[in-house]
Amino acid sequence: MYIPFIIFNSIIVFFLSMIVAIIGNIVGIGGGVMLLPFFIFYLHLNSVVASGLSLFTIVISTIGGTFAFIKQKTINYKLFITIVSLIVPGVIIGSIANKFVNTHEFREILPLWIIAIGTFSLITAKQQTLKNTKEFENASVKHRRLTRIVSLISGFVSGFFGVGIGGIMGTYLVAVEKISARIAFSTMIMVMTITSLFGFFVHFESAGLNLSLWITYLIPLTLGAILGSQIGAYISKASNVKALRLYQGYIILFLGISLLIVNILNFIKI
Repeated sequence: MYIPFIIFNSIIVFFLSMIVAIIGNIVGIGGGVMLLPFFIFYLHLNSVVASGLSLFTIVISTIGGTFAFIKQKTINYKLFITIVSLIVPGVIIGSIANKFVNTHEFREILPLWIIAIGTFSLITAKQQTLKNTKEFENASVKHRRLTRIVSLISGFVSGFFGVGIGGIMGTYLVAVEKISARIAFSTMIMVMTITSLFGFFVHFESAGLNLSLWITYLIPLTLGAILGSQIGAYISKASNVKALRLYQGYIILFLGISLLIVNILNFIKI
């Protein structure tokens, strides 16, 4: 019974990883908000291990997406350097802070954070859709100090929750800095490769790892993320990014509300 159960879970992990990588590379987010609930509520992993696996998946997915976007020439390297310089310290601080929060508290915080991401993305995506504007040609930062502050906050959130930074940083670049959505999302995928790698190493070191557990899930996560990243980058090149971000906002918001309801039902049951 145990081996079929592992095989079944590995198949689910593969397809989930692939779907997350596809969506993430289309709209410039890591996809951790979709992976974390599965790891915590279905596989019953503790928050540190769940965050580590989530960040690992994001690393593989964003590496694959980065290579694809480099070929498409949609990455702004100057923007990349500006953002990554403060996001990395934020990720390290957030990853360390995660160790001081137990799994029960983590479950209570997670749905609220997911709802916040979904609401923020949905509002800005709707505003852009209603304006019916074309892709902005601008690819430079106007508010450099604010961008640094948002970068630091995004990094902390990424390291603490084990999610990507696209939900905050990608939306900020498009909505506030008026940077081309395609350039912003492609550049954020490259940034997430670095930030998620830092966060993953911190979680990997502090999780008290069960090596067999990691091997069981890393293989399907890797294969799914690689395949999904290439599919996502291809779809992104030929798709209306604003409409896809609108749909993604609904998905994230729905997921957050669903998890919040689950927490409330568990609390009532207790």
